[in-house]
Amino acid sequence: MSRWKAAALHLLLSILVISSIAIAALLLWYPHGLWRISGLDRLMAIMLFIDVTAGPLLTLAIYRHGKPGLRLDLAVISTVQLAFLAYGLHTLWVSRPVFLVASDVRLNLVFAHEIAPQDLEQGARPEWRRLSLTGPALVGVMPPASPQARSELLQIFLETGRDQHVMPAWFQPYEEVAPLMLARTVAGPGDTAGLRAVPIMARGEEATMLVDARTGMPRKVVR
Repeated sequence: MSRWKAAALHLLLSILVISSIAIAALLLWYPHGLWRISGLDRLMAIMLFIDVTAGPLLTLAIYRHGKPGLRLDLAVISTVQLAFLAYGLHTLWVSRPVFLVASDVRLNLVFAHEIAPQDLEQGARPEWRRLSLTGPALVGVMPPASPQARSELLQIFLETGRDQHVMPAWFQPYEEVAPLMLARTVAGPGDTAGLRAVPIMARGEEATMLVDARTGMPRKVVR
């Protein structure tokens, strides 16, 4: 086998592995087109680039049929590539979306690393005290009801940068908050009858989520 053929085979296997990971992540963690605002495409592109650099290109550089120590060289390359892949999978895991939080003005997509362990413990329900493994859980947050609560929330934000949507102690059932959110929505664009447009934010980026006009249930993200 020539080194070009070996490198091409290595590249094909790398693309298949990364593609399988991307498809699994999309199906499991990113319903409603949430990947459009999550940065998943950039993360997968980085993983693919690093894996191609650490694998197929190194194979192209060192492969020579019959070369002494070739198996050891390939084993080292595979180990390095697996280490990069493991790091990428860890990054994908800690940045998976765990809550989709409705307020009276927008939706916020919250990722695993944005929830502090001490905040997670304060969730009012058991399901709000753990990070979802199968996609973002729908929850809501109400505006603070009293001046004291508003002052306390503002103080926390000024000191830590944390807002309601990353503090499970403030979470309420999505169905209780959806009517407030729907009251501020506008009709969806184009041929989206029965849908309303709601702003959605994630990591400082903003897009639009189309939601059911009656229930407020998410349908799809559009830019």
